[in-house]
Amino acid sequence: MLVWKLPYLGDRSGLVPNSWNWGARLAFDTLTLDRQELVLKRAEPIAPYTTFGIGGPADVLVEVYTERALQQVVREAISSRTRWLLIGGGSNLLVGDTGFRGLVIVNRIEHLSVNGTHIIAGAGADLGEVVEAAREHSLAGMEFAIDIPGTVGGAIRGNAGAFGRSVGDISTRIRLLEGTELVDRTPAELGFAYRHSNLKTNDHIVVEAEFQLMPGDRSEMDRIMGQHAAQRARRKEKGLHTAGCFFKNPILADGQKVAAGQLLEAAGAKEIREGGAGVHAFHANYIVNHGGASANEVLRVAREMKRRVEESAGITLEEEVMVVMDPARDGAV
Repeated sequence: MLVWKLPYLGDRSGLVPNSWNWGARLAFDTLTLDRQELVLKRAEPIAPYTTFGIGGPADVLVEVYTERALQQVVREAISSRTRWLLIGGGSNLLVGDTGFRGLVIVNRIEHLSVNGTHIIAGAGADLGEVVEAAREHSLAGMEFAIDIPGTVGGAIRGNAGAFGRSVGDISTRIRLLEGTELVDRTPAELGFAYRHSNLKTNDHIVVEAEFQLMPGDRSEMDRIMGQHAAQRARRKEKGLHTAGCFFKNPILADGQKVAAGQLLEAAGAKEIREGGAGVHAFHANYIVNHGGASANEVLRVAREMKRRVEESAGITLEEEVMVVMDPARDGAV
C-alpha cells in the first residue's frame, strides 16, 4: 500500500503542494488497454477492497492486471500530478469514511511460477498461494507465512513475518516500478528490518518478487504449518473484518521485543468498543469491524488502546496498520 507524494504514518502534517490534483478525473486517453489489463471505475467505494471493510469512495479506482497497465497508469498519474494510493490485498490498511481524493490503484498482477528452488510471484499474488505452491513442490522456508493475510507486494513492503522469520529473509530479487521504469533490486537495497523496508519511505511499487527456498520434507512442513495455523486460528474467525495486528511489537532499549497483544491485554484493552468497532475477544491487538463500523470509530478504539498501554506500561505503541485519511491529520492515533 502506498500513497504517492503523501506523508506516511510518521508524518501527519498532511501538507501537499497546491499543484497536486486532488479531485482528478483522469482521461486515460493515452492508454491502449482492454479490460484484461485494466478496469477503470469512478466514485468507487474502497471498503470492498480492504479486509477492514471500511473506506469511502475514490475519485478514480483502477484495477491493473499487467506490468504494462501499471506503468501506463502511473505515467498518467505523474503527468497529471494526481496523488494516488496503491492497494494490494487491502490488509493492514484503514481508509477514511470520506474516501480518497485522487487515484486508487489496485494491483492485480498475480502471476506465479516455480523454477527449481525459486518461486517468482507477481506483487498482486496472494501470499497464501505462494505458501501453498512451496508446499506442493516440497520447498521449505515459507512455513512461517501460513495464514499471513495480504499480497506479495504488501508483504515485501512491510517485511511481513511471523514466528521469528520474515519475507526479507527469503527474498533474492525484487522488481520495482521506480517512477515509470522497471528495475530489479536486491534485498540489501530495500533495507529490510522488523516490519519495515525502504519502500515505506519512497514511491516505488513492488511488481514482482523472487524467493529462494530449499528442498524439504512435506510431512515435516505440514507439521510446522499445522502448529503455526493452530496458533493463529482464533484470530481468523470466518467473516472477521480486521486489518490484523494494529500495533507493532515494541522493541525496548535493551533490544528485547515485547508482544503488543500482551501489553494490551494487561491494560484491559479487550473491553474497548466504540460503535461498530471493538477489540477482538481473543487477541487484544486486533480491532474488529463488527458491522457498520466507521474509520473514526476504529481510530477512537486505537487511541484508547494506545493510551491504556502508555498509562499502564509506559510504552508508546506504534501503528502497524497504515491509516489513509483526508485530511491526513485526522488519521493520527
